[in-house]
Amino acid sequence: MKMSKTMRVMGFVMAIVLAMGVGSIQAQEKCAPKVDNFILFVDQSGSMYMTFEGKDIYRGTQNLKIKLAKQLLMEMNEIIPALSYKGGLDLFAPFQQLLAPAPYDRAQMGKALQSIKDNQEIFGRLTPMGPGIVALDPVLAKLTGKTAIILVSDGAANLGADPVAEAKTLRSKYSQACFHVISFADEPKGKKILEDIAKLDSCTVSGQGPNLLSDKAAMKKFVMDVFCAPMVAAKEEVMVLRGINFDFDKYNIKPQFEAVLNEAAATLMKRPEIKIVIEGHTDSIGSAEYNQKLSERRAKSVYDYFLKKGVSASRMKTIGYGKSKPKADNATEEGRAINRRVELKVMQ
Repeated sequence: MKMSKTMRVMGFVMAIVLAMGVGSIQAQEKCAPKVDNFILFVDQSGSMYMTFEGKDIYRGTQNLKIKLAKQLLMEMNEIIPALSYKGGLDLFAPFQQLLAPAPYDRAQMGKALQSIKDNQEIFGRLTPMGPGIVALDPVLAKLTGKTAIILVSDGAANLGADPVAEAKTLRSKYSQACFHVISFADEPKGKKILEDIAKLDSCTVSGQGPNLLSDKAAMKKFVMDVFCAPMVAAKEEVMVLRGINFDFDKYNIKPQFEAVLNEAAATLMKRPEIKIVIEGHTDSIGSAEYNQKLSERRAKSVYDYFLKKGVSASRMKTIGYGKSKPKADNATEEGRAINRRVELKVMQ
C-alpha cells in the first residue's frame, strides 16, 4: 500500500514537470552569450567633463558628458544578461583600470561604475585617445575568446597617435576583439573619429549616447546586439518519467504506471508542436550488448503506449542507451531500480 501511494505521488509530480517544464522553455528569454569577455572602455579626458552641447538636458547630471555616460552605463549594467563571460571596466586618457576582467557580477560592476569621478579638472587635461587605446593592449593579451570593447567617448582626440589607426592596429592584433561605440560627440571632428572606428569591422554595434539614454528600447537592443547570439529555433528539455521504472530484465509497462503515461500523453496531445525523443536505460547487471537491446525495448514500449493514445509517430523517436548513463549508484538495489528508467527529451 505504501509503495502504491509513492508511485501515485511520483506520477503526479511527473505530470506537473512535463506540463510546466515545456511552458518554461517559452517564457525563458533565449539569449546565448555572444562573447567571452567584455570591457567597458570609458573616456575620462578633459572634454568629457565639459557640457554636452546637445538639446536634451538630463536631470541630476548637470549635462556633463561623463555624468551622462556614467548614468547610461549604470542603466545598461542592469539589463546586461548575467551569462558566462568576464567583464571589466577601464578608463582612458589617462588609462585607469577600475575593474580587472572577472566573471561578470552585476553588483560588482555597478560598484566599479559608481567609482567613476563625476568631476575632474578640465584645463591641462588633454585627450590622448590614441595612446589610451594602445594602453588596452596588455588587458586584451590576458583574455581568450571573443571580446567586446564598448568604447564610450566624445571622440575629441587632440594629442598623440591617430586613435582610428591605433584601434585598427589593435583589432588586427586581436582578431576576436570588436569595438562597439557609444558616442557623446558634439563636434564634427569627434563624430568623424568615432564613426571611422565604428566602420573598422562589420561586428561593430554603435549608438548615440543621448538616444540610448532617452530610448530604453534602443538601449536594450544595443545590449542584446552586443551580448546575445542569434536566437536559437529549438530548445531541449529532459524530463524523467519518475513513476516509470521497470522491473529487472523487464520492459513491460505495469498497470500502476498507466496513469502517469496518460497524463503525459494528454499533455502531448494538447501541444502538437512538441516532438519528443524517448530514451531507454538499464542498470549495470548484464552485458553491454544485452542491456542495449533491453533499453531499446523499454523506449519502444513507451512509444507504443503513446501511439495508442493518439500521439503521432512523426512526433516521436526512440533511442536506447543501455547501461551507459546511470542516474544513481548501481552498487545498491535502490540505485539499480532508479536506473531502469525511461526519459523524454522534449524538442520545442
